[in-house]
Amino acid sequence: GKKIESGEKDEIIQGPDEIDLVRSGLEETMISATHEIIDCWKKNKAIPDMRTAAYVVAIDKVGTSYAELGIFP
Repeated sequence: GKKIESGEKDEIIQGPDEIDLVRSGLEETMISATHEIIDCWKKNKAIPDMRTAAYVVAIDKVGTSYAELGIFP
């Protein structure tokens, strides 16, 4: 195998820091949100761009939350 320096070995043994976990979670959230927006945009030809699709997705989420809480309608 390949030899590694002691500093690198310590980093590997220690594992990820809190910031690494936060960034990893943020990356996954951004990827799934982007896929959701693109899916909405592709499924509805009346939506002209991804920005509008993002608004549609956001408003749908608010509407779903309101319905689940019994706030609206």
